[in-house]
Amino acid sequence: MKPDRTQPLADNDLIFCDFDGTISVIDTGIAIIDALDLDEAWEIEYIWRRGEISSMECLRRQFAMVQMPADSLHALLDTFPLHEDFRDFFELIKARRAHLVVVSDGLDFYVDYLLGRFGYSTCEGDRVLDRQYDCIPRFANHATVTDHGVEIEFPHQCDTCSQCGNCKVAHLFRLRPEFERVIYLGDGFSDMCPAKYADVLFAKDHLAQAAETNGMRYHPFESFEDVIAVLQ
Repeated sequence: MKPDRTQPLADNDLIFCDFDGTISVIDTGIAIIDALDLDEAWEIEYIWRRGEISSMECLRRQFAMVQMPADSLHALLDTFPLHEDFRDFFELIKARRAHLVVVSDGLDFYVDYLLGRFGYSTCEGDRVLDRQYDCIPRFANHATVTDHGVEIEFPHQCDTCSQCGNCKVAHLFRLRPEFERVIYLGDGFSDMCPAKYADVLFAKDHLAQAAETNGMRYHPFESFEDVIAVLQ
C-alpha cells in the first residue's frame, strides 16, 4: 500500500475530479436515456457492462438515439441536480492556489453546460498548466448535438486500451510531473485505472468498492463537504 500523503490542500496540488455522479448527482448520460424512455439504449448499456463492446461504441449507439434540438436537450439538462457544494470546494482550491481539472468519460456538451449553471466557463484540460482560474480545465469526449442524434468523437482515446473513450490515466501521467501531489475524486468504472496512481484518493460507489477489493487506501465521501473536511 502506498504511504498516506493526506495533508491540507496546498499550492502545487493537482486535483482530478470526475464529473458524472461526482459533480453531477446522477450519471448524466443515463439520466438522459431514462428521461427519454430509450429502452434500447439500456440494452446497449448492458452489452457494454458485460464487456462485449467498448465504451466508445456504447456511447455512439446510445446518443445516436437522442434526437432532439439543442435547446430542448439543454432544457432537459436543467432538470438534473448538481452537488451545490462543488462551489465551496472550488473556492478552497483557488484560495490554496491548488489546481483542478475535470476528467469525464462523458460528453463535453453537457459537462460545459452544467458547469455553466455554476457560472463557470470551461476550457481544454491542458490549460491547467497555465495555473489560472479564469476557466475550469476539462477533458471529455467531444459531442456535436444535431437534430439527427448526438455525434461523438474521442480525441483523448488511448491507442493501447479500448475501455474508455477518454483515457484519464494518460492525462494523469502527462500532467503529474508538473505538480507535487495528485488528488483524485471519483465514483465509477472509468475512475478505477487512474485511482491507482493518485497520491490521495476520495472514492464512493463503484470506485470505493474497487478500492476495498484491491486494498487501496482511500477516503470515503458522499459530498464535497466531506472532501473539504479532510483537505481544509
